[in-house]
Amino acid sequence: MDGLGLLKVRVVDEERGSASDYAFVSSPVRLGRSPRNDLPLQHPFASAWHGLLEFDGGGVRYTDLGSTNGSLLDGAPVAARQAVPVPPGGRIQIGGLVLTVPPVPSSPGARAVAARATGEAAAPEAAQVEPSVEAPRPRAGRITELMQRLAMTTGEPEAAWRQVLLPGAVIDHFELQRELGRGGFGVVFEARDRRLGRLVAFKAVRPGRQTQVAMRQRQLQLEAEAVASLAHPNIVSLYDLGSCQAGPYLVFELLRGQTLQARIGAGLPALGDALEWAIQVAWALDAAHGAGVIHRDLKPSNVFLCESGLVKVLDFGIAEVLGGGALRGAGTPGYMAPEQWTGGRQDARTDVFGAAAMLCEQVTGRLPYRTDAERSEALAPGAEPALDGVQGGRLRELLRAALDPDPERRPTGGHEWLAGLLEVQQALDEIAPAGVASGPAGPWRRWRGR
Repeated sequence: MDGLGLLKVRVVDEERGSASDYAFVSSPVRLGRSPRNDLPLQHPFASAWHGLLEFDGGGVRYTDLGSTNGSLLDGAPVAARQAVPVPPGGRIQIGGLVLTVPPVPSSPGARAVAARATGEAAAPEAAQVEPSVEAPRPRAGRITELMQRLAMTTGEPEAAWRQVLLPGAVIDHFELQRELGRGGFGVVFEARDRRLGRLVAFKAVRPGRQTQVAMRQRQLQLEAEAVASLAHPNIVSLYDLGSCQAGPYLVFELLRGQTLQARIGAGLPALGDALEWAIQVAWALDAAHGAGVIHRDLKPSNVFLCESGLVKVLDFGIAEVLGGGALRGAGTPGYMAPEQWTGGRQDARTDVFGAAAMLCEQVTGRLPYRTDAERSEALAPGAEPALDGVQGGRLRELLRAALDPDPERRPTGGHEWLAGLLEVQQALDEIAPAGVASGPAGPWRRWRGR
């Protein structure tokens, strides 16, 4: 989203009769009472992390991050954790504060689309520019039926793979440019969407025996169901899906940056950075768990640190969708909760364990329990996580609870895990308000106001 516009926001405190203007050049913009927000709101009605503004050439969107007192958009309540479009001049009300958002300077293509919609003449430079508009998100209700139909694809998958899935190939309106990587269930290409003129990530089933391919197609179906049911800035966006000679494929937003795994490999991050990333993962889990989706394979390679400062959770390929069934025993040793090892009941607390294991690895340099391919130390009687080197009593207590072998003693899900992390971060801010605890100044302080 960087570089696609300038967002101006006017904040009016109706109780005090004051107003302030802000300008932001990078999306997203987090707002709330905590001073770590891009737009701090000093109002008792506002939650510490109240909402999120996203902007690009297509407009402005607002998400209430599950705040205590809620938000209003033009007088109507905003549903928690659901991005809603903000019209030009729209009024976002948070208690006695009113935020107004004028139009965002957009790309020439978007201006051409707006001109056609209003009957106005487009700017000359927009005449030959293909409109850069967002494709509709696939509706989750039809994806199961579609993917089951796609899973009936016949033929020799390995031969089709060699003939179809190659750099330079054009599949529907996607031109494959280069392979980005391969995982357990698919291969990912950087591709160009020839219809919208943007780069995307194109994920297709990995070749193998027909029985293996059928299983992977089922995995893609589950992934499509899970991701399409979620619309959240900390979860990778699914743009499209379809099928070709080699089988079904999914099209995601293309991310720039690095995985958390690569970042950990380069050295342990500062405590504040690790907390920032963990909080964003927790926001994603809060939204997913609220929609009945469990990831079940949280690990550093499934967390992406974008250049913009956003953290995105990837690969819901083995997510458990309500009504969609579950895969037992799935996961990655080292980040798997004990109930995954034993095939027990798995729920939102399973994701809390995986998220806590990642945070523990970042702040201590090791995983909380020793594991191998066959067994985890967490299964031993009286097992406790290794938390040597964890700074701060609150963080240690939170990690100990989240990594408890007994799920009944863990935070109940993403919402409670997020609340605990925010308390830890707020405590660190009070100790070191100048940023000692948060590491180098990052994207969270990219704002200016008067």
